[in-house]
Amino acid sequence: MLEFHPNPMREVRNAKRFAYAVIVSFVIAVLPLYVFVFRLSPQEIVAALGPALLTLLAVELASRWEYLMRRRYAYPHILGYKLAAIHDFRQACQEAVDLLAQFLRPQAIVVAWLKEDGQELEPVAARGMPGGWLPSARPISLAARSMKEAVDHGRVLTKPSAAGDPWFAAVSPAERVIYVPLLSQDRPRGLLAIAASGGNPVTKDHRLLSSLGVVLALALDNCRLYEGERESSRRLQEVNRMKSDLLITVSHELRTPLTSVRMAAEMLLEEEEKVDREGARVRLARSIAKGANRLALLVADLVDASREDEFAPRLELEPLPAQEMVSGAVALINPLLAAKRQALSVQVDDPELTVLVDRRRFEQVLLNLLSNAQRYTPPGGRIDVLISDVGNEVILAVADSGPGVPEEERELIFEPFYRGDHSGLGLGLAIAKSVVELHSGRIWVEDRAEGTGSTFFVALPRQPARAAAPSAPATA
Repeated sequence: MLEFHPNPMREVRNAKRFAYAVIVSFVIAVLPLYVFVFRLSPQEIVAALGPALLTLLAVELASRWEYLMRRRYAYPHILGYKLAAIHDFRQACQEAVDLLAQFLRPQAIVVAWLKEDGQELEPVAARGMPGGWLPSARPISLAARSMKEAVDHGRVLTKPSAAGDPWFAAVSPAERVIYVPLLSQDRPRGLLAIAASGGNPVTKDHRLLSSLGVVLALALDNCRLYEGERESSRRLQEVNRMKSDLLITVSHELRTPLTSVRMAAEMLLEEEEKVDREGARVRLARSIAKGANRLALLVADLVDASREDEFAPRLELEPLPAQEMVSGAVALINPLLAAKRQALSVQVDDPELTVLVDRRRFEQVLLNLLSNAQRYTPPGGRIDVLISDVGNEVILAVADSGPGVPEEERELIFEPFYRGDHSGLGLGLAIAKSVVELHSGRIWVEDRAEGTGSTFFVALPRQPARAAAPSAPATA
């Protein structure tokens, strides 16, 4: 792991001392010999020392320049490195003031963050202030203050004294106050206020202070974003828990009346079958019983979904003839068709067509498609179901005589909660698409070739007519 030396100026200081030692040692060693050989007068000795003094001056100027450049690079670099691993905003602020106190040697330092309205600064960390100052410090308004100019214009400002300053007026002696704007993505986020003595050279380097302000603002802004994401994640977990609780409660409340409906329908069916096994009342009772059983299975799925973070339904695959594939869904939808005097035709090109599907879940797909067709087909209209063989796929088409689906919505209608006409929950086609894709199939919609209306297509891999059932059921 990359490590930083606590004093990045040490190498420069060591190099400066070494240069001084070499020059002084050379002068001490050579000058007496030079004086003895050439018998120099005092004036000539002073002249001979001139190059050495100029060399010392050059080393001093070069070291000062190196100090300046290294500070401008090292201090922001260290600050950013240290704060990058901290995700707690308050902790990052306190770590920042501790580091800046080491770098700048101020009398006092305060980090303040802009509140949401952008008009008040709230102190969040401090160093060098009286004990107990930070907990009692109140947000201050930017109106008519030097702080506002620093924040609004994004530049470092210096006040000649702490007189009138809301934070450092009690810090004595504070000869200068420097305001450094904290800018993140060119937007003001807060303010770094520094109280320093007039002889502090580091706090006079505005370029260094600006760099520190940018690095500090980015680090603290990232902390706030991280805390916001963490809070959002916590809220999502809470919402997910509430969703699970709701599903469990609703499922539990639905089970009792559903059990009553199932029992009543089965008793009615048993009684009616004794009178006329093929009568209309028997067919209706059979539809009620089948629908109640289907609702009970859906309630069981709700319970499973509420207990699992990622609910992946288990598919019980079996070879199913195409004609049988649609018969269950047609039986359930017949009462709705009769209520609107709608006609339904089912055509199967090849009775030997077979697909490998989960009977119950694929029946849900067909029921959703037929329910949509029944809803949008006008009274007295017609719905056609066609099952055909195209290549290695079995194509099931459900055509209605409704208003059709606009081309720009043909992808959107398969998205969860999308409601083109603002009816229903917008889940039927999304569920159908999910189940079809679990069967390695495809689903799409086109305009009806015979005129008005839409045709929904489902394509599934074709299975041989005598295919054996798989040894182990597939999972999503």
